[in-house]
Amino acid sequence: MGSQSKGKQETALIEIIIISAVTIAGFALQFVIGPLDFGILVFPVNFILGLVLLLSIPLKKPEALKKFGSGKVSVILLAIITVMAIYMGLVPGNDVKHSWPFAFVYLMCMVNLSLAIGKRVRKFRLKKDYGFILNHVGLLIFLLAAGPGSADMQRWFMTVTEGKTEWRGERSGTVDPVELPVAVTLLDFKMDEYPPKITLVDKKNGESQPVKRPHFLEVKEGNSGIISGWRVIVDSFAYKPMMAPVAVLTAVRESDKKEIRGKVSCGNYFQPFSILDTDERFCFAMTYPEPEKFSSHVEVFTKSGKEKKGLIEVNHPMTIGSWKIYQYSYDNVKGRDSETSVFELVHDPWLSTAYIGIVMIMIGSVTLLVKGGKRE
Repeated sequence: MGSQSKGKQETALIEIIIISAVTIAGFALQFVIGPLDFGILVFPVNFILGLVLLLSIPLKKPEALKKFGSGKVSVILLAIITVMAIYMGLVPGNDVKHSWPFAFVYLMCMVNLSLAIGKRVRKFRLKKDYGFILNHVGLLIFLLAAGPGSADMQRWFMTVTEGKTEWRGERSGTVDPVELPVAVTLLDFKMDEYPPKITLVDKKNGESQPVKRPHFLEVKEGNSGIISGWRVIVDSFAYKPMMAPVAVLTAVRESDKKEIRGKVSCGNYFQPFSILDTDERFCFAMTYPEPEKFSSHVEVFTKSGKEKKGLIEVNHPMTIGSWKIYQYSYDNVKGRDSETSVFELVHDPWLSTAYIGIVMIMIGSVTLLVKGGKRE
């Protein structure tokens, strides 16, 4: 028993040394050549890697390699991944996902999973093992798609004018458009805005008053409130298409009942703003309306012959084939009068593979739960 215990301790020590050595090698690469360029994993490299891991599952492995598929190694690797994930969440601006240490640990997780599946496959008993195999093979497929497969993901930005069809897109940071296999026709762009607000402004520095806790009044006809010692009433409010919002205010200073009345507007891309002076230093001004939501009614085509019509909103993309089209931006100068819409197009050829992995995980997990506690 003593020799067996000692052997297990030595095996565990060797596994820890191997994991530590590979992780340290990753840090060394990070220091010498910088972040990992995901471009080295694009097809067919990621496909070959996945094929090797999947096809090697039923093959007999050397004894030393088989030990790397143990549960202890899984726990150690998951602990390292968890620490890295916590670091990613707590430290802003980091790029852990594109670091060599993360890539090496991720690869070791996939190798460990492949070896663990191989152990069970070689002793496969259909009634007992199919849930485990489904669950773990699905997880391996998902890790392949989400990790190395993400190197094939492409992101493009496309600016489309109302009534026009656009086939060209640009990568972030580039200026040369490239023709894509998907086109977007912008049928209509719409924006809902929150009402603008009235505030008292120091004309010397543009700060709203009071400085530490500025007062704002939402611009709605008949609305009233106290702004820095003034009772302000919105007598009328007009906001017509292609025109700047305009409000007529009546303001009465509570300290001495001084009354002023006049128009206030934030202006727009072709109309100047207007203010209502209270004295030489302060004035009432209108803030710009903030967008509440914006969307595009589009028709999408692909070179393979697919067509789709619908509405694209922020966080509600349109999917066509292996493309997802997101509402990204618009003409910020014109705001709700924008006649152009900017879309982010994401092409992920491994997305279907990831879904297959997720479905296998779900089926396998349900099977394991149903069989839980039963003896074969």
